[in-house]
Amino acid sequence: MWLPLRFGNLIRPLAAAATVLACLAGAIASAETLALDPKGSSLTFVGEAFLHNFHGEAKDFTGSAEFERDAVPPIQKATLHFKTAALTTFSPQRDQNMRDWLNIKVHPDATFQLESVKVLAGDYKTASPSQPAKFEVHGTLTLNGVKQPLSGTAQGWREKDRVIIAGETTVDTSSHGLPQIRQAVFTVGRNVKTAYRFSFVLPPDYSAK
Repeated sequence: MWLPLRFGNLIRPLAAAATVLACLAGAIASAETLALDPKGSSLTFVGEAFLHNFHGEAKDFTGSAEFERDAVPPIQKATLHFKTAALTTFSPQRDQNMRDWLNIKVHPDATFQLESVKVLAGDYKTASPSQPAKFEVHGTLTLNGVKQPLSGTAQGWREKDRVIIAGETTVDTSSHGLPQIRQAVFTVGRNVKTAYRFSFVLPPDYSAK
């Protein structure tokens, strides 16, 4: 009698632990990776400078998002990598100065890690370009090897088999250890305004809904 009772007492917590692990494994398995569609994505920026502003664009970036069907919204995390050598302001001399300033040989990439998303307004399930949903987003930007939190609002909607995330944010370059550019009468502001649009490829069965 003693032996079966002891085994029973041991088996029950083991069975409970196994159930928890199975649930965790299922939750991990439910996350799918969505590829970034570079043709449908863009990132532009504006540098504020004395006398005149200048515009720029990211020409080489990659990334992916994690898609969790039970999450609200389903995309909560993403990773984006930008080649700093491929940033351009459409002026060869200015681009060279920018690359020296960014120290691209030491820090060839800038990375944004999306960490959480919260729905603020709209229905993300039926959102469209004319009626996008609004989100609060939080993440971490690594620039010049320095990590800093970066938060803001974004809009999102679906276009056929793509989900689009778009918005604007401002990056304080001084918080990433980058010096302010001063050349004669030309001074560049520390804050860089960016506008982005990222397109991710939805799973076939989900995009058909």
